[in-house]
Amino acid sequence: MVGLENEGLAFRFQHAFFTVLENLLASGYGVFPPKTDVHIVLNIVLMIFGRFIECYIIIMFLQVKRNSKAAKSKYQEIINQIGAYARQKQLPFQIKNRLLEYYNYRFKENFFREKNIQSILSERLRDEIAMQSCRRLVENVKIFKNVPQDILKSIIKNLKFELYLQNDVIIRAGSIGDCMFFLSIGTVAVLTPTGKEICHLHDGAHFGEIALLASDQKRVATVIAADISEVYRLDRKDFRKCVAVHSELLSSIERIATERIERTAIIEEHHKRFIMRSSLAHDEARRRSKTS
Repeated sequence: MVGLENEGLAFRFQHAFFTVLENLLASGYGVFPPKTDVHIVLNIVLMIFGRFIECYIIIMFLQVKRNSKAAKSKYQEIINQIGAYARQKQLPFQIKNRLLEYYNYRFKENFFREKNIQSILSERLRDEIAMQSCRRLVENVKIFKNVPQDILKSIIKNLKFELYLQNDVIIRAGSIGDCMFFLSIGTVAVLTPTGKEICHLHDGAHFGEIALLASDQKRVATVIAADISEVYRLDRKDFRKCVAVHSELLSSIERIATERIERTAIIEEHHKRFIMRSSLAHDEARRRSKTS
């Protein structure tokens, strides 16, 4: 490099790097313009190539920016459709707000089609995603802790995601049950058929497993979402296929289910007696007030 003989190696390397970069991005010839035909042709090629690189960088930047807005744009489109749907159906303001609340929580302002995404994935990758999402949830359930891995994987593959808003009824007492639920996120209230609250269940809990044991089994309690709740549903027919060869698991579930039925029946009986006593006391008070 002419004029740089006395400079250090690092300085000369830096100068050479910026000269190449300057030519590559087609911003000029640098400090020393080419003088021979070979150098001129080389610089022309570099300048043309540099223009391609600039265009490619700009296109990629615009593509990334467009993709980052696509999900939000699609979400806003869905929200606009919900507004139009609510107006066309003349839905009350409360129902419209619940629709908006559902979509807002479900997609977090970024719309996506889960089935479309999973349809192009390999079966192994789908299994890995399902295991990552639900394995800890299922393993936290006492009856599933020691089941073989192949049965656990089969159960997880058959889980179906559902989302309930606050005050939505998940299970109604007296209805015929055909599935159980795993509570992933949220809180649910468990009530007796007469409306007596038994308890609250939180993240990682499960309920409705009685329905897995026999067909035509009536629900013994009502379960209502106390706040927005994410649950996974396991249908009885799918469960039976998963554990058909595991009799110990069925026995364990049956034992826990029986305990829950007995506990719910006791609470219900106490509540009925309380209501009866309260009613008799009220009638007696009214009778005395009339005679006095």
